[in-house]
Amino acid sequence: MFSDDAFNKNIHTDAPEGAGTLIGNWAEERVLRDATGEGRNVPQRHVPRSGLLQDFTRTPAVFRKGDDTFNRVYGPKVDSNAEPASRAVGAPDKHAGKIVSTGPREKLMASGRLEAAEAEVQAEEEELAKLAEVRHFDTSTGVAHCKPDEVQAEKATFGRKSFKNEILHGKTADRMITLNNEGLDVPTHTHYSNAETVTYARMALDHPRMRSDVKVSAMTGYAAFGKNYAFTKPTGSFKPLAAKDEELEKMFHSLKDTNPLRSIGGHAPRGHFGEVPSLATLKTCIHAKIAETWGAYGYVTLRQRLFDVANHEGYVHKEDVKTIFRDQLGLTPEEVPDEYLDVYLSQHATMKKTELKIGNFMTSLRPVLQQKEKRRVLEAFKALNPVNGEIRLGDWLGQLQDDELRATVVAAFGAQDEEQVGGMAVNDQVFMELFADIAPFIAIDPLIAG
Repeated sequence: MFSDDAFNKNIHTDAPEGAGTLIGNWAEERVLRDATGEGRNVPQRHVPRSGLLQDFTRTPAVFRKGDDTFNRVYGPKVDSNAEPASRAVGAPDKHAGKIVSTGPREKLMASGRLEAAEAEVQAEEEELAKLAEVRHFDTSTGVAHCKPDEVQAEKATFGRKSFKNEILHGKTADRMITLNNEGLDVPTHTHYSNAETVTYARMALDHPRMRSDVKVSAMTGYAAFGKNYAFTKPTGSFKPLAAKDEELEKMFHSLKDTNPLRSIGGHAPRGHFGEVPSLATLKTCIHAKIAETWGAYGYVTLRQRLFDVANHEGYVHKEDVKTIFRDQLGLTPEEVPDEYLDVYLSQHATMKKTELKIGNFMTSLRPVLQQKEKRRVLEAFKALNPVNGEIRLGDWLGQLQDDELRATVVAAFGAQDEEQVGGMAVNDQVFMELFADIAPFIAIDPLIAG
């Protein structure tokens, strides 16, 4: 390797065609290139930089074959696995052709079995996808444990001992104070765009001591908090030019007889949105149908019909409510479409998937009692001398002069004779619900006064 012959030293030095002393096998490289056209080493030449001086991102049009050091040193790469001779001897030839052992019929049968298996798996995945899209309203508590009946609920034996609320906020205010304020009324049969919301300012307008704390304009328009610029208008723009002060004085005197808590009212929205379906319109339509079909005590009759098909907890199925509205009340799909009625009833199915609470449904459907009417009802309840928060139903029925109302109330409590419900205990909540069912169509003042 390191002899003179390896580096072509002093070989044919006297011959003119000799290579002389060519170190690095230059002579051998030249002979190899002349014979085969390829050499072990490609000499690199200088790349012209005339074009690169202006654009360094420019690439040459033809790439020269470069020198690969690995191929020159180790030779070209060969795809071969290094195995010991003990495994190579007697091993089958992996490049030899395989013997065909499966015929056309077996291939066809295997393809059919594969298609059948794919069809079964796809059908199973479709069923699983349908089950995954099913909505479940039952909670883990409702599935693992049985909810006790609401009719068996009892008051806690031991009441609370903490007086945190009393320490932070003082003694609990009397409920009768709030029931004397019309600013807290919420008309449920009025569209929300036509009703004033319950706010501190609106409540303060009806309070004799808080009214002066509210900054409002002169309420001569249709809204309680509308803008009135008559008293700030320049005298030149005022219509009665010479009598502006006198006209303003008349205007302020006229406000003494104006109700500051008035509202527009109406179940349909105003303007371009008058044809948009609304919940207030639906309830107004049902309200008119109840008055037409069942008369003055229609809501008492409706509650009785609902309890006839309800369970012992007071829940009624949504389809049973539709049947009562369509068959017994005579509510046609032209008056209230099925989709409107279904959406309204589905909103009340909160505790169960397809059942709704009768008490919550009646509270939403009927018009609410005004604040002052609630106050008079509670005063009438206290006048009957309740014992432990309860009165006897017969004590109130004995004061009624309307025989039809007495018969309706007796039937509403599931009895046929007044003597059967005379000793029934009624608390203030049930007494209030009873008057709320009666008040939408008749005045309750004679019923309270006896």
